[in-house]
Amino acid sequence: MTRRQSTLTLACIYIGTVIGAGFASGQEILQFFGKHGLFGIAGVFIATILFCRLGSNLLQMVHNKRINSFEDFLKIYFNYKSSSWINLVMTVFLLIGYIVMLAGGGAILKEIFAIDSIYGILIMSVLCYITFIFGVKGIAKANNVIVPLLMFIIIIFTIIVLSKNTFILKSFIENPIGEFKQSVESFNKLLEGKELFAKIYLVAGWLWSSILYVSFNSLVAVVVLSTLLPFIKDNNTARLGGIVGGLGLGFMAVLILINLLFYYTSVYKLEVPMIAVANNLGKTHKEIYSLLLWFAMFTTAIANGYGCIKNIANINKVSEVWVRFIVCSSSIPFAMVGFKKLISFFYPLMGYVGILFLLLILFGSKKVKGN
Repeated sequence: MTRRQSTLTLACIYIGTVIGAGFASGQEILQFFGKHGLFGIAGVFIATILFCRLGSNLLQMVHNKRINSFEDFLKIYFNYKSSSWINLVMTVFLLIGYIVMLAGGGAILKEIFAIDSIYGILIMSVLCYITFIFGVKGIAKANNVIVPLLMFIIIIFTIIVLSKNTFILKSFIENPIGEFKQSVESFNKLLEGKELFAKIYLVAGWLWSSILYVSFNSLVAVVVLSTLLPFIKDNNTARLGGIVGGLGLGFMAVLILINLLFYYTSVYKLEVPMIAVANNLGKTHKEIYSLLLWFAMFTTAIANGYGCIKNIANINKVSEVWVRFIVCSSSIPFAMVGFKKLISFFYPLMGYVGILFLLLILFGSKKVKGN
């Protein structure tokens, strides 16, 4: 593997791990950035910097300290007892994330082909199982194919949306300061009559959203990226892989945000806003983007599932063959609970837990003292 191939593989796996159901559907982008209007763009910029730093630092750590698993990563910061408990909690979160993606896959295929969601869940479960058989190489191959395709389709959709909104775009290009002033004036009106705490929240809301968004996504990223030592050519490719992956995530996020801001008033209350945007462009566009969303869910499903399987196998010292089968088969009935119910309960919780890992990777250097 050449340095260029190594860098691109690392970047694709990083992007594929993060760009799941919430990202590609537009729901995460809408909730974390879209609700802040033009300030949301600044939020994406901050998130991009954090993603670059997170990926770069973590991959260089994997290379320099010869980390092969999430368990090895935890040993750098925690003693045996603490790392065991954290590993257990993280494994549960990964399993939940995998189940949520299965549920989402079933919901999307039901929307496209009007079939019962159980068939969509089964299809994604079988494809995930096949990918798991090939281990981290299977994850890499899947992401190397799917991630560039996802980026290409999102770029095409953004071009189409911009072409259909040339009047609004031209108005902003000709008078961007005026548009920004209007946004600031509207923002200032929100502050009128508010209590001090509310004012601080409104002013810093977009910044906090950026940090929380990256921390939420750092959970799975840490687990998956800590297994990528075989794909790291040297320290420089590790650094570039994290930076390219972070820039790719930021680029896709800002494209999706642009799409959502053009149709904000009609999509901000919807569960899958980007599907609504695609539907405004035509039935064919809706079906294409729905399939894109399904593949985005698949990349995150294999990331969560693989991390969960590796952790369970390491904790219990058992063969991955059996763990693979048990995880894939037992997740199916739980996925039938429903995509919306699962994501609304577990995702905010995972975001706050992720702050710990984000802080450790960016600023930590020593083990936490304990018994």
